[in-house]
Amino acid sequence: MKDVVDQPGAAGGTDPRNYVASVIKSCNVVEVLGGGDSEYSLGEIAEATGLGKTTVHRLLSSLQMAGWVERGPRDGYRLSIRMLKLAHASQRQFSIRNEALPHLRSLAGTFGDTAFLLVSSDEGAVVVEMVEGESPLKVNTVTLGTVIPYHVAGGPTVMAAFDDQLRERVLSAPRTRFTEHTDVSRDALEAKFARIREQGYAFADEDLNNGVAVVSAPVFGPTGAIVCTLSLGGAAQGFGPDRLDHIVTAVREACAALSERLGAPASR
Repeated sequence: MKDVVDQPGAAGGTDPRNYVASVIKSCNVVEVLGGGDSEYSLGEIAEATGLGKTTVHRLLSSLQMAGWVERGPRDGYRLSIRMLKLAHASQRQFSIRNEALPHLRSLAGTFGDTAFLLVSSDEGAVVVEMVEGESPLKVNTVTLGTVIPYHVAGGPTVMAAFDDQLRERVLSAPRTRFTEHTDVSRDALEAKFARIREQGYAFADEDLNNGVAVVSAPVFGPTGAIVCTLSLGGAAQGFGPDRLDHIVTAVREACAALSERLGAPASR
C-alpha cells in the first residue's frame, strides 16, 4: 500500500490545503492493522504503508494515545476494543439498500429499464429495492417484496450459483415451470449454475415471465460470500445482442463497485 498523499488526486481530488497529511497517513496505518492478522510489527506496517519507521512509530504512538491501537501479546500492534466499538457503530448505520441505490439509479437512467436489488431469504430471493427507468414497458409482475424462486430469473439463479449450500437445496427441491423457457431438470440447472459462475453474471430470457428478460450479477461482502444481486430487467426485445453486451458490462461494473464498497476481497 502506498502512502496516499503521494498519489495524484488524493483525498478524492480535495484541495491539499483542506486536509491534514498526518491524518491520511494514520488512516493508512489503521487499514493495515485491520487487514486480518492478530497483530503487526512496526516493520510490517512500515512496509505495507510505504512510510518510514520513524513516521510509523509516531503515528502508532498517537493512535495509542487516542485509544484506537494497543500492543498485542507478541509486542506487536493491533486495533483496540474501542476501534471495534466504532466498527460496530458504523455497521449499524450501514445499509446495503442505501449503498445500492446510486447504482440502481444509474442503471435505470442509462438504459431506461428497471433496476433491482435482491437479497436471499428461506423462501426465495426478495426484491428489497427497485428503480424504474423511463421505458414505457415496465416489469409489472415484480414489485417491492416480491419473492422469486431460486431456479428462475437473474438474481435468484446468481445467488444459487455462488452459494454451494443454497444451490444444493435448490437442486434437491421441487421446481415449478413458469414458462416454456423455465429450466426445471437437475441437469439443466446444474449447467446453468456452472455457466453463471464461469461468466460472472446471469442472463434470464423469459424463464419467469413471458416477454421479460433480465441481466443480474453478484455482489460480494467482506468474507467473499455473495450478499445480494443487482439486476436490470425489461422487455425481452430490448435485450438483443446489440444492447446486451452493454447491459452486462454496466451491471457487472455496478456490482464490482458495490462489492468493493462492502469490503469484498480483491480476488472477488
